[in-house]
Amino acid sequence: MASLKKRNGTYYIRFFTKVQGKRKRKALSLGTSLKREAEKLLIKYEDQFERGEIDPFNGWTPKMEAQKKRSKLSGKHIPMERATVEFLNKRSKANEVTKKHYRRILDMFMDEVGRTMPVTQIIEDDVRDFCFKPHLSASSKKNYLRNLKVFFKWLKKEGIIKEDFTKEIKAQSPPQKITQKTVSREELDKLFEVFDIYCKRMEQKGYVTKPEQQRLWFKPMINTIYYCGLRAKEAVNLTWSDVKIEHKHSKEEYGHIFITNRNKNTTKSGKERVIPIRKPLYPWLVEWHKDQGEPADGYVFPSATGSDRWHKMDPLALSKSFKKFVKKTDKVSDTVTLHGLRHSCATDLLAKGVSPVVVQKIMGHASLSTTMIYEHLNSNNITNAVKGIDG
Repeated sequence: MASLKKRNGTYYIRFFTKVQGKRKRKALSLGTSLKREAEKLLIKYEDQFERGEIDPFNGWTPKMEAQKKRSKLSGKHIPMERATVEFLNKRSKANEVTKKHYRRILDMFMDEVGRTMPVTQIIEDDVRDFCFKPHLSASSKKNYLRNLKVFFKWLKKEGIIKEDFTKEIKAQSPPQKITQKTVSREELDKLFEVFDIYCKRMEQKGYVTKPEQQRLWFKPMINTIYYCGLRAKEAVNLTWSDVKIEHKHSKEEYGHIFITNRNKNTTKSGKERVIPIRKPLYPWLVEWHKDQGEPADGYVFPSATGSDRWHKMDPLALSKSFKKFVKKTDKVSDTVTLHGLRHSCATDLLAKGVSPVVVQKIMGHASLSTTMIYEHLNSNNITNAVKGIDG
């Protein structure tokens, strides 16, 4: 007889037996925090215990089962470190940012299983223990597993391992929280009001003594991200040579912004795209271009503390600065993020009736299904969409 017990986030299996009329109990760690996996192991080990195949009261442990699995594995005995280097070298289509991300995850994994551990001796439990730690968020668990799946799929394709056991491992999908990260135009205006009040107060107190402390870039940059759906990295890398403003605009055409791949500054999906400058954004860009001396090149939003127009702003500092004013604005939820402005752009375009295919092109999504995630229309959007269709 056996049962499960959870202690400090980890499941244990407890075996019960009678010896000379006295009840004996033995608890052994299953090394998993997932209830589903623990229940599966409970059924397996309880059955083996009842049939006398294992004896937890005389030295047997679940870890011994893992060792048995390792001894049966076959393939090329390449250590994790070497396999990782070969894997990254052959990811020719991945950009440098993606490769660094793979390396970071695989380094953390190697810290647990060992850099000299042959890849053929890594088992499912190793991957589960690494990916599904109790303290990790749902999105981190999914991210770790996704990266390891790519790695083990490659090992199988190269013939280094016989089977890819990660195919059967599934992470619980984190709940969609896009609506919690997005912001409406009205909410963004409230945030700008708080920003203006804050800057004025700092100036009155004498804390703002230099031009770079005024954050003159804040409103034009945030508006550009909001109306163009830019990622933080794309916003800080944007140059004036990529911005074509139609000063003599007609037929509602105000110009375009080009998101291009340049040297190490590549887009996340590798896709270049052309984004129309929307009417509300147009005056912000024209005014900002004028304030900057109407340059032909250089970063559109360079670092205010830099020595020239080619001194790049830090994406993390940009994100923190935006979050600072989110928290100061009562009308805006604390869950709103800088990346949420990108979500807001896609949501707004779809709500205004722009074709999902067009929105996909503007956002640079690799798949149309990604674009459709943003189509969380409210009742007013739905009502407005069907008005007049039966007239």
